[in-house]
Amino acid sequence: MKLVENMLIKYNEKKIIRLLYFDKFHGNIFVIDMFQDRWPYMMTQDDLTEDIEESRSILIEDNIFDIARESNLTAAEISKRDFAWEVVSYVFMNVDEPKIFFSKYRTTIINETSDRYNISFNTIKNYLLRYWKGGKTKNSLLPNYYNCGGKGKEKGASKSKRGRPRKYDKNLGVNVDDNMKKIFISGLNKYYYNNRQNSLKTAYELTIRDYFVKDYITKDNKKIPILKDSSKIPTYNQFYYWYRKFNNEKKEISQRYGERNFYQNYRSIIGNSTSDGGLGPSTLYQIDSTIADVYLVSSIDRNLIIGRPVLYLVIDVYSRMIVGVNVTLESFNSYVGAMMALVNAMTSKVDYCKKYGIEIKEEDWPVSCVPRRILADRGELMGKQIENAIKNLGITIQNSPPYRADYKGIIEQSFRGMNLKLKPFVDGAVINGKNLRERGERDYRLDANLTLKEFTQIIIKCILFHNNHHVLNDYVTNEMMFEANIEKVPIKIWEYGIQNKRGMLRKLPEEIIKINLLPQGEASVTPRGVLFNKLLYASDYALEEYWFQRARINGNWKINVSYDPRNLTNIYFLTDNGQGFKKLTLLDYLSKYKDIENAELDEIFKNEKELERKSKDKELQKKIMLFDEIEKIVEEARNAANINKDSSISKTQKLKGIRENNEMEKELYKKAIILEEDTEISLDENINDNLESNKQDKFDLFRQIQKESWGENDG
Repeated sequence: MKLVENMLIKYNEKKIIRLLYFDKFHGNIFVIDMFQDRWPYMMTQDDLTEDIEESRSILIEDNIFDIARESNLTAAEISKRDFAWEVVSYVFMNVDEPKIFFSKYRTTIINETSDRYNISFNTIKNYLLRYWKGGKTKNSLLPNYYNCGGKGKEKGASKSKRGRPRKYDKNLGVNVDDNMKKIFISGLNKYYYNNRQNSLKTAYELTIRDYFVKDYITKDNKKIPILKDSSKIPTYNQFYYWYRKFNNEKKEISQRYGERNFYQNYRSIIGNSTSDGGLGPSTLYQIDSTIADVYLVSSIDRNLIIGRPVLYLVIDVYSRMIVGVNVTLESFNSYVGAMMALVNAMTSKVDYCKKYGIEIKEEDWPVSCVPRRILADRGELMGKQIENAIKNLGITIQNSPPYRADYKGIIEQSFRGMNLKLKPFVDGAVINGKNLRERGERDYRLDANLTLKEFTQIIIKCILFHNNHHVLNDYVTNEMMFEANIEKVPIKIWEYGIQNKRGMLRKLPEEIIKINLLPQGEASVTPRGVLFNKLLYASDYALEEYWFQRARINGNWKINVSYDPRNLTNIYFLTDNGQGFKKLTLLDYLSKYKDIENAELDEIFKNEKELERKSKDKELQKKIMLFDEIEKIVEEARNAANINKDSSISKTQKLKGIRENNEMEKELYKKAIILEEDTEISLDENINDNLESNKQDKFDLFRQIQKESWGENDG
């Protein structure tokens, strides 16, 4: 049986354990009891395996993860989670697994952390237990606020002063409400986050001057501000408390000391191309993107050239395995492109390859684990949304400095090798890496014939070759690998590392990965379906909940959805209880847009819009001609009516016999049709008689010529 990190094993209703670490050298496994407030303890691999094989325990699905999105969290939840994460990170920075599981190493660092953060030993213990029980994710440290209060009920604002009573001041002080928070933020932005480098105390005092002066008096021709009563002015401690909640360290350093200073002295610690990778598989991944040197065509109409795709690769530094890929038409260095590559890196590849018509087994591309660290440049993983999404999975982000491609030399070399395999065969390839051509030379873009799906198939084939057969000539093996005769092929190195280096790979449920990494958008529930990106969707759930009837009665409303930009056949929305996804599927009559990437759809819609515009221009021209023709007929009728107008007939007489006139007109119309048919029959008979007469004349002429010919022959 294959043991993986975060695996849950159930013994009975009161005992479930989670696997935390596997020490392969000694055959020991460290686990934690999910229902007990005790430290992780050690079991042997043999005992654990025997319990499962003899049915004393069973493997169970993981269903305890908190999948709340960042946008759904309150400021208090984020603050408490981030503080707990900082404490846990400090502990692991000083003592890593498996030492943390032994009290002689653990106690010392916890006491040190307790002094540093001024919190108790038991508080730190609670943080660590929640972190381990929650699958080593950041959101496992969220406070259990959902167990408090009444869900969905408005909390009443009390006039009583919150907090500890003042010791030396009889004034009760002021509560900090939403309006007061806005004042604090405004003061910080105006007086603290700027290059004047004011102290926080000065920023507080200037904020008080701006917002808490009740009047001015004139003395010696000078205006003197008079402050409000001290019971209505927030204290510096309150200002400092909310500063800590609002503060973003990157913003503070960048705006006070300059962005360059932040990146030089305060950014994430980085290494070179292979640092930390030697610890084993999935310890360090590198991600990068490049614009592929080939032009593609639309999958709906191959006459439409849609440009060059962007290729994202994720590589495991230790084994050089390509663990994730994304081929997209999204803009270069986009959030969406990078996130989909990471989703691919952390999930099974069997279904992904099958979607492109390539059948593989799990062992052909056996990578679906969560790494410890990801190294990227400043393009792919910059931004708070991306950082939060990745850190919520317990992953550390390392950013390489600008203009230093050598820090990711492994993945840069992979891009080069990929292009060398493609160029001899594909049409529409960029020549010499440039979009330039000589005068008179044929434009190679006109030769493009591959769709995005077909190009992705080629990339997958190249990756499977690289992982399973490519020999890494420059890979430096250690002594143990040399003695074990390990081939310098990525998959062989990966398998060796699993057995002898890292230990257990870290697994998370696929749903948790997608919830954190899939891009989000806003859709509208309409009577015709759920509208997203100009497409319409529906599902059994939406029909059962009468979404579309409600939209027709009460009007449209918005929902937040997650989507895979590589394929918009399905989109997903988070249920109200936050415990899972519901799938919405493209309506049948829009099936021509199935399995098409988001960016390609935009190009298709753009082309359709252009065709529609041209058709509208033609329609307008023809409509003007129609108006002229209608107007001409009406004018002729008007003139005819004026010529035949009998002024002796009164209005009453004209209106009196409408029904009789109608009947008479119908009779005349019928007679006109009969007369027209008789005329046509008469004409047809005359024509037929003439044809018969002509035919007879021709026969007589033929016989006369024949007799004359025979007479000559007889003579």
